[in-house]
Amino acid sequence: MELSNCILVFFFLTTFQLPSLTSPSPTNELSLRLDLTHVDAGLNLTVHEFLRRAAARSKTRLARHAHARNSKAQAPVFWGPENRYEGEYLINFSIGTPPRYLPFIVDTGSSLVWTQCKPCRNCLKQPVPLFDPKKSSTFTKLSCSSKHCSVLGSDYASQCSTNPECHFDYGYADGSETIGYIGLEIATFRYSSEKPLSVPRFAIGCARANQGSMASSSGTAGFGRSAESLVSQLRITRFSYCFIPYIPKNTKRSPLFLGAVTGSPVHSTPLLKDDIFYYVSLEGITVGSARLPFGPDTFARKKDGSGGTIFDSGTFNTNLITEVFEAVKKAFLSAIKLPVSEDTLSADYELCFDTPRRGFSPESLEIPKLVFHFKGADMDLPRENYVVYDAKERMLCVMIEETEPSSTNIIGNFYQQNMNVVYDLKKEKLSFGPAQCDRL
Repeated sequence: MELSNCILVFFFLTTFQLPSLTSPSPTNELSLRLDLTHVDAGLNLTVHEFLRRAAARSKTRLARHAHARNSKAQAPVFWGPENRYEGEYLINFSIGTPPRYLPFIVDTGSSLVWTQCKPCRNCLKQPVPLFDPKKSSTFTKLSCSSKHCSVLGSDYASQCSTNPECHFDYGYADGSETIGYIGLEIATFRYSSEKPLSVPRFAIGCARANQGSMASSSGTAGFGRSAESLVSQLRITRFSYCFIPYIPKNTKRSPLFLGAVTGSPVHSTPLLKDDIFYYVSLEGITVGSARLPFGPDTFARKKDGSGGTIFDSGTFNTNLITEVFEAVKKAFLSAIKLPVSEDTLSADYELCFDTPRRGFSPESLEIPKLVFHFKGADMDLPRENYVVYDAKERMLCVMIEETEPSSTNIIGNFYQQNMNVVYDLKKEKLSFGPAQCDRL
């Protein structure tokens, strides 16, 4: 059955009786569609403003990814006001009885589902009131010695000697910290006017001390690969999204499919084993008609955990390690016959060009093709997925950025626009293909 014909399909009763975290997965799998809202939706930003904000979010994500590789922490990093935007897309679902609908950042780079809770000694400003567990008749706080806590992972139960709660306390290299406890609560998912899907005994983190800013969210919905993630708790073996382009301004919501997916992407590449991120095998890059002189070893993950390549829904930019970035940059500089821009935007995007004030049409400019070669699949990007033209500022930017030599290469969400991207956790593969996301 296609989701385009049936928005919300239940393979169970309206109330989906999810077993405890220690129970085996159900035989049947739910099928659910939700809306994704971009964090900058409705802000009426110029292209220039949007790109600056996106760059700030991406820098924060890079710092979090770098730290997560060297620790077991799987919660978002919150920086100071200058880097306060973290995450790109939001979903809404409710927790508690009576239900409280809350906005959560969708994050394929973390696993815990959490929100800020009362009482809170150091909570951050958010667009909705804080969740109060005491006002919910279905909330149960987990003890650190409970089986549920141990199933979630040793990090949560490791502080039993000093804290009776199933506790999380994440610190980061930038000095930020997220502290809280885990509880079990009913979570309810709804799309449009369809009947809601209620999930009892859903593990939710209650953060009671944070630093930074919540931007447009009340917390984070981790879509990672650990037991505490939204994907794992719903016993979903597949999920997909299709990002509607948001430059130029677009207020439409992008679709997210949990369980059964819609469409049949034509390209597939293996997912590599990891506890946090969705790693893939990048084997090469072509700019124009020439494949760059880098093989799979350049992009491979090292024994110490550095390197590798991930798909990330929460990062705007696509980031490449220094030697690869420099080769890509050189190829575009050689091919694009425009002066390099000295605008302040160049501090965030290194491949920006000034365009003529009169008589210029970006469609007439020859731009090299950009192709990412993954194991078993080529991502031949349409021009609008890696080039942005700002008519007001008369600037054209190629959207690719540099990261440190030992860092992870990241395929950001801008490159994934108008693509149906499917994560198949049972078959351990990632599939993608062109799609009209606003028609799904």
